Amino acid sequence: AGDLDASRFHFQILFVDNDNFHGRIAEGMLAKIAEYNDALCILFPYSATITEISSESKAPTLDSAAPEGAVEICDLLGLCSTTCSEDGTSFNLSYLDQYDLIIALDEDIQ
Repeated sequence: AGDLDASRFHFQILFVDNDNFHGRIAEGMLAKIAEYNDALCILFPYSATITEISSESKAPTLDSAAPEGAVEICDLLGLCSTTCSEDGTSFNLSYLDQYDLIIALDEDIQ
């Protein structure tokens, strides 16, 4: 929080995962928290997926559809069904300049 410029009017926050699952749930939870605290015009959460390129990898392909389990959890938590069910976005290095805060959700991609 000390590195964020509080004089700005909004913060773009990106959650990055490696399975197209956890990031969308974290995005939905932060959006719900922002809504509850009347901060929808200040906090803008997004999510992206990064995977290793490996022939043995069973990770989902980038820009793939939402895993059913993620959609079910989002429904149980009352999160936005549109955000939770849309296709995932693959992480791009240009995001390092575009977002105010990037949070890696999986230890192996930190």
